[in-house]
Amino acid sequence: MDMEKFIKSNENDLLEATREILKIKSVKSSPLPGMPFGGGPAMALQYALNLAESFGLETKNLENYAGWAEWGEGDELIGILAHLDVVPEGSGWTYPPYCGEIHDGKIYGRGAIDDKGPAMAALFALKSLKDSGIKLNKRVRVIFGTDEESGCECMKYYLKHDEKLTMGFSPDANYPIINGEKGILTFSFANSFANEEGKSGVKIVSFKGGHRPNMVPDYAEAHLLGDIGEIKSIAENYKDEIPGDFKIEQHDNEIIVKSYGVSAHASRPQKGKNAAMLLVKFLGKIKLIDTQYKFIEFLNSMIGLDNTGKAFGIDFEDDISGLLSLNVGIVEFDQNRAIVTVNIRYPIRYSSDQVISQIRKNTPDYIDIVDIYDNKPHYVPEDNILIQKLKLAYEKITGEQAYCLSIGGGTYARMFDNCVAFGPNFPGDPDLAHQKDEYIEIDNLLKNLRIYTYVLKELAQ
Repeated sequence: MDMEKFIKSNENDLLEATREILKIKSVKSSPLPGMPFGGGPAMALQYALNLAESFGLETKNLENYAGWAEWGEGDELIGILAHLDVVPEGSGWTYPPYCGEIHDGKIYGRGAIDDKGPAMAALFALKSLKDSGIKLNKRVRVIFGTDEESGCECMKYYLKHDEKLTMGFSPDANYPIINGEKGILTFSFANSFANEEGKSGVKIVSFKGGHRPNMVPDYAEAHLLGDIGEIKSIAENYKDEIPGDFKIEQHDNEIIVKSYGVSAHASRPQKGKNAAMLLVKFLGKIKLIDTQYKFIEFLNSMIGLDNTGKAFGIDFEDDISGLLSLNVGIVEFDQNRAIVTVNIRYPIRYSSDQVISQIRKNTPDYIDIVDIYDNKPHYVPEDNILIQKLKLAYEKITGEQAYCLSIGGGTYARMFDNCVAFGPNFPGDPDLAHQKDEYIEIDNLLKNLRIYTYVLKELAQ
């Protein structure tokens, strides 16, 4: 059977489907009736399921938490775990983030690489198998989630209400094969401020930076009460020490300090430039009222612009997954209280208890540690039959040697037994997830289609 013929026949439709689903702004929002994550994620899910139905695949919508498309026969179930929700677009895009425009052989849009393009490639891989008439002795199910970027409630719902997988993969990371994922620990530092009316010092009225714990903030803004001349002078005096991009304005009686950075995925915070922590560093040079200054000083001394957690004594490392990473994802102040949300990716051989106990030991009593959420590490041994099949398909299509590696990112694979992350990024590709001007190269999208078609054939026959 000439598989290439059937894959080739689906290429143009794959490109068009990818462009169409990128037009749907599937950022999580307030729940609506029958739409637990808002209208955008539900609309994207319905688009994918309608497309799958048009291919003649069996489909199911799980109350708009998740949905699936399936083909094949047998008791065993092979899963491809993709997500259709996206993080907020941020700012500074060259091309519109929700238009699916093609420029220089690339499809641009929020979710192009993370994870709508790969999701469509997986769906069209299943269609290519169906079109070829190959008999599958196992069922293959493309599962679409809608809350991967905000807690994975979608897959928790799936696991509670639907069938377990025999094995599977998530097209939401890198090639060749991701068989290890670090633990993900999220928590917040909370601090209440005493009433210091009448006391001298600049006062923070509000401070907001970041959208999600798993993103490096690319913008932050603080509103202050004080003397603008003094604050501008500090900006000038410390411009060489603080590598930030600040804009200072006066609006009525408030001074607004705007901080500009570069977004990146929280698993690779060193790739970005944290606008919120740069602004914290700037505020640390200002004579603030006492209680606000104490908290700002804590943030600067224990975190600052460091991504390793060294000051807390949590710069852990292991031989499987490497170094721990730390990202301050959200900073929110008002005149009475501050909440700073931190996202940590810790090595596979460590536990969240080891991390959080060390942080507690180095955090003053006046600061609370709240809203602790842990997603434990995930690891599949390299001799697993799934990994052997993935290696065969990758090497067949790319002509390159397949190998295993671990990442700081988290995929749906960690929620299932015998599942790993597989693609869509090839070695040497730029890191585009959660960044402005996200895109997927058309050649790589089509290469993913081939790899997924061949690996599903290997796994399901």
